[in-house]
Amino acid sequence: MISLTTKNNYRWYLGIIIILMTVILVSPIVIRAQESNGTADRETLTRQMEALEREAEAIDKTIQSVQAEARTLKNELKLLDNQIRQRELEIRRLTLVIRQTETDIVKKSATIKELIKDISGSQRELASSVRELAARSDDNLVEIMLSNDNLSDFFGALNSLESLQKEIQETLNGLRERKIKLEKEKAELEEFREEQQQAQAIQEVDRRGLQQKRLERDQLLKLTQGKESLFQELLKKKKTDIAAIRNQLFYLQKTGITAEEALKYARLAADHVGIRVAFLLALLEVETGRQFENGQITVGSNLGTGNWRTDMYECYRNLGRYSAAEAQKNAFFKITGDLGLDPDKMPVSRKPNYGCGGAMGPAQFIPTTWLLFNGRVAEIVGRSIANPWVVEDAFTAAGLFLADSGARSKAKTGEIAAARTYISGRPNCPASGSARYACISYANRVYSLSQDIERAI
Repeated sequence: MISLTTKNNYRWYLGIIIILMTVILVSPIVIRAQESNGTADRETLTRQMEALEREAEAIDKTIQSVQAEARTLKNELKLLDNQIRQRELEIRRLTLVIRQTETDIVKKSATIKELIKDISGSQRELASSVRELAARSDDNLVEIMLSNDNLSDFFGALNSLESLQKEIQETLNGLRERKIKLEKEKAELEEFREEQQQAQAIQEVDRRGLQQKRLERDQLLKLTQGKESLFQELLKKKKTDIAAIRNQLFYLQKTGITAEEALKYARLAADHVGIRVAFLLALLEVETGRQFENGQITVGSNLGTGNWRTDMYECYRNLGRYSAAEAQKNAFFKITGDLGLDPDKMPVSRKPNYGCGGAMGPAQFIPTTWLLFNGRVAEIVGRSIANPWVVEDAFTAAGLFLADSGARSKAKTGEIAAARTYISGRPNCPASGSARYACISYANRVYSLSQDIERAI
């Protein structure tokens, strides 16, 4: 039984409740409605994506088989036709990924709206109970006793007051639980939106690749006029094809790095860490293209127009990720401090529509990740301190990451695992969901492009 001997007891209790209400109650939240183009069943979309994945794997086996054969005009055209088909399948699969993510976003938004509705109802109930408790607290123990004719009524009044206090406590506990759940649902919604944007960016890179591959086929037919002898003459003359490399490194060149520079520094980095030059270039091209389509990178050798405070630190804090905000800020300050640079003047990737920016230089490493490779990069390039905004250092860091993730084997399985780790942190991609298929498409695009670049160098 709670002691009710004085008005101060009530007022002290009310004060505690008001403090708890201030801490727990969430302010009104505005959720932007997401309109869906359809109500596609998620399981149906998953089955369709899995079917496309199997078809793509079959085409990949055909491509590998053709590549193992002698280079003839017939085989070259067959190879190009299958590569075109492969890219078309990836684009279709990513369209399904985007649709599936849209379905997830709509469902998650509906869940959040229901949670907000429940919280608002609990807020009203709590306000009503607190007003009633405040009214009753004006009566002290003596007044309660005098207002009741017998002890039974007196203790009944006390029990009623105690029940009201218990009801308030239960409502507060419920609000705590709903607030925690709401934050979790909002975080998952943010992840879905990031996944959708990633899929859209990778799809755009694939469209560029498809366009390039069709052009390559047309040019081959034009140059050879369908004659094997002319094709063989082309092969004999071909050495390092800078023009072909320029076509393959479309997005990377938009950052201010020329094809010649990219090839030079990729060779240095790849030789140091023991991976394929073409694979490193392909990874950097696809990664740059993905970031470019997300609006994070603009033309210019510094790569980025964002600011650490707005696009990284405050962004993480606004998402409620306070420890991440501090970790990235501290890492960024250490990097710029060691290099003697002004953190406010050093560019980072801008905050995209969803998620946060803060990635640095050509390799697009976030500050905490860069620190994991900083010492090893400095040792390889022969500097006391590595710089993420320097092309050679950035390429070397990306090469180390890929080497550590399986690319050192130079086998397809190892390189695919490395590319998957680069985008998702997992060698096998997420176990399920749209993020899995976006991750698979990303790695496939990297490997496929690496094969094209290999033939040009």
